[in-house]
Amino acid sequence: MSDNQQNALPHKRTIIASTLAIILEWYSFSIFGFYALILSKLFFPFADETTAILSTFLIFALSFLFRPLGSVVIGSIGDRFGRKNAFILTVILMTFPTVLIGLLPTYENIGIAATVLLIILRIAQALSVGGERSATLSLFTELAPPNLKGLYGSMSLFGTTSGILLASAVCGLVSNSMPQGELISWGWRIPFLLGAVSGIAALFLRKIVEESEIFTNLVDSGGVSKSPIKESLRQHWRAVLIVLSATIMFAVSFYLIFIYIITFSIRFGNMPLSQILNINTLNLAIVTGLFPASAYLSDRIGRKPSLITGCAGMIIIGFFLFTTFSGENLTHKIIVQLAGGLFMVIFAGAFAPFMVESFPTRVRMSGISLGNVIGFSVFGGSAPLAASYLISSSGNINAPGIYLAICSVISLIAVLTIRETYKNDLKKFKN
Repeated sequence: MSDNQQNALPHKRTIIASTLAIILEWYSFSIFGFYALILSKLFFPFADETTAILSTFLIFALSFLFRPLGSVVIGSIGDRFGRKNAFILTVILMTFPTVLIGLLPTYENIGIAATVLLIILRIAQALSVGGERSATLSLFTELAPPNLKGLYGSMSLFGTTSGILLASAVCGLVSNSMPQGELISWGWRIPFLLGAVSGIAALFLRKIVEESEIFTNLVDSGGVSKSPIKESLRQHWRAVLIVLSATIMFAVSFYLIFIYIITFSIRFGNMPLSQILNINTLNLAIVTGLFPASAYLSDRIGRKPSLITGCAGMIIIGFFLFTTFSGENLTHKIIVQLAGGLFMVIFAGAFAPFMVESFPTRVRMSGISLGNVIGFSVFGGSAPLAASYLISSSGNINAPGIYLAICSVISLIAVLTIRETYKNDLKKFKN
């Protein structure tokens, strides 16, 4: 084996192992959203249907509000002690609460204690996944050749959406394989319990992850920040603000188009759970497969054109998505959801490397955590709750679409102000 092949092998092992671990971790985190209707019946039976669904999505949103805490803590660990250590910590934090949700007695068995325990376990999941994005984006992009930072960085998002896709597929398979009564009685537990296998596999995979040369050089030079969070806010506040503002569209669009749309389709589009899960899985699979291509395109033409196109396209999608899904035409539903996913992936393929290129190595994980993870937590996590509330309060089933369009306008304004970053050399990025 040549020296070049030997040198390339650790990078390949790290990328593959980390991507598989991301898939497994996001699988565990995403099950909750796909089974929101079932969980609302089992843990909020004391409320009417609308209140129960709102309560379930409130837990969904509440868990995202705890993601910043996890991201800040794990981001600081990653900037001070390495990306690998951050990886292993997130896996441990994810495995146990996922399995425990699968074992949790329902309200019928232990009363309000079941509801409280569900909230606590969901928050524990959120603390784990909060640090995932900044760690993997930083590591993958730091490992990349200068002209392929987008392609390498996109594997973080590829892993995330693949995990959500896996959760959608597993939940769909379980839902299709048994009567509704059995699904509500015990079948819903299966995807959560499978998280045990995912956790064990992910923990093993994380042990072969190696640190990036850019970070180890920083350590050797004594340049590690003692307080990366404070430094990010003081010296790189503008980059944090831009990343946060641009994240709004990405976060809201993803959780409305691929998560909340399931509940919406059942309630207002008269679609069976199995049917909407199948459509969702199909379109999410197509979108996931296009992440690397979108990122590679941004390596060739730059980040800014893709970011602008994604935001502008999503404004249009906002006015068609929910109107279409409340109708009867199945083909139109598939096309509109796929179109929304395509604009999202055009944006995301460029946004992943853009975030890394916006911060120096010594505060990279912390800076991304403050901007992207907080943005996803506040706006993505609350999107299903906001959508349910807007429809309930206004009586307009297209209200969530208008909300999506407004969020997209905010992000469009942010990306119009940025400077192009795709030629930035991460090794030469100074404070």
